Amino acid sequence: MQIKLFDSLTCRITVYFTVLFLVAGVFLLCLFTVIRLKSISDVYREAAKEFAYHLENKAEGIESIHEECTSLVVRSVENKEVIYRLGKEMNRFSIGKWHFEKQGGKMRLYARYVVPLVFYKTECSAEFVFDCTEDWKQVKAELIRFAEWELVFVVFAAFACYILVRAMFRPIDEMSAQVGRLNLQNIHTERLSVEGTMDELKTLASGINEMLDRMEQAYEAQKQFVSEASHELRTPITVLQGYSAMLRRWGAEDREVLAESVEAIESEAKSMQELVEKLLFLSRHERRKLPFAKEWFDMAEVVRELEKEMVYLSDTRNMQCPVCESARVYGDRQALKQAIRVFLDNAVKYTREGDTIALSCRNRHGACEITVEDTGLGMKKEDMEGIFGRFFRADTVRGKNIEGHGLGLSIARLIIDGHAGKILVRSQYTKGSAFIVSIPRQRGV
Repeated sequence: MQIKLFDSLTCRITVYFTVLFLVAGVFLLCLFTVIRLKSISDVYREAAKEFAYHLENKAEGIESIHEECTSLVVRSVENKEVIYRLGKEMNRFSIGKWHFEKQGGKMRLYARYVVPLVFYKTECSAEFVFDCTEDWKQVKAELIRFAEWELVFVVFAAFACYILVRAMFRPIDEMSAQVGRLNLQNIHTERLSVEGTMDELKTLASGINEMLDRMEQAYEAQKQFVSEASHELRTPITVLQGYSAMLRRWGAEDREVLAESVEAIESEAKSMQELVEKLLFLSRHERRKLPFAKEWFDMAEVVRELEKEMVYLSDTRNMQCPVCESARVYGDRQALKQAIRVFLDNAVKYTREGDTIALSCRNRHGACEITVEDTGLGMKKEDMEGIFGRFFRADTVRGKNIEGHGLGLSIARLIIDGHAGKILVRSQYTKGSAFIVSIPRQRGV
């Protein structure tokens, strides 16, 4: 059986306060006992002093000692000789002035007081012992009444505390019920109510609502990602199925059909492999399993390597590298090379034969700045806002038979962000685009 959070808190707080009330009651009970015994002690102390005065001056009223004093022993201070005795001497007082003694099955309380006096011209000490049993019975009766009222108060206080705490935690109960109703079907509409709540609970409810908003956005992004990935995979699969059917019908006899089918299958398989690798890269990032093997290296070397690659792979473009300054950075060499290659591949895709692609590396304001600039198709302003989204393809390039899945820039941004870098984009439709990557040169070595 599960216990709701607010019920558990209510019970615990009620128990804590009940224990606090009981401890406070026990303390007050002890304090009351001490005060009452002190008041009784003061009365008998004054009686002992008065009796000592009567003994010393042989004044009238000395007979009252026989009526109120249980035991009286007068000793000489010099030799401890007993000079006067009244009643039976009691030597059972271990320490202090109080003594409990069981007599006839009942407990009796005695109080002892020692008073100095001069008795028959001899310095003496008089030890008075009084029977305080009746006073103790009265104190016990008062203590019992006090404990009864205290118990009533604790029960009432515990009940009142439970009611008040339960009322105070009522918003938590409502929040718990609302959270319990949340699922994938109503996450778009169900939110915690913040009306009428206290400041602290209102802040908590607002924080939970913001968390639900982020969860909804992540869920929608995941749904869109799966949908778009499925769409991207559907096309090559359809092509593979079509050419497989063509091979089954005519491929064995028609060599042209066989060559065309094999070439198409190889092309689509390569495209699917690239797409799957990109999806795995993004998946590792989502699971925070995207490690970077960082080291110190010269970015200029990477830029020169990429320049040579692009010259071989795209001999129809005018590849230039006007500036290549040495710039040591701390990062993952292969990952950064992959990110810059994305910008170069896009530059090749969105340019025509004879267009210019410029790759440069500079030291700017304590950072390494890599620029990839082309004179190709360019982008419209409204398209630039979403170019780093997954599977994004601008309307201006749809239908132009330009290969790609729309994942490259998203991956490049993840790599640059993982190196605390920034990407600046400048573009003009039909005039070309420029991607400027800035990577900070961290201190070290």
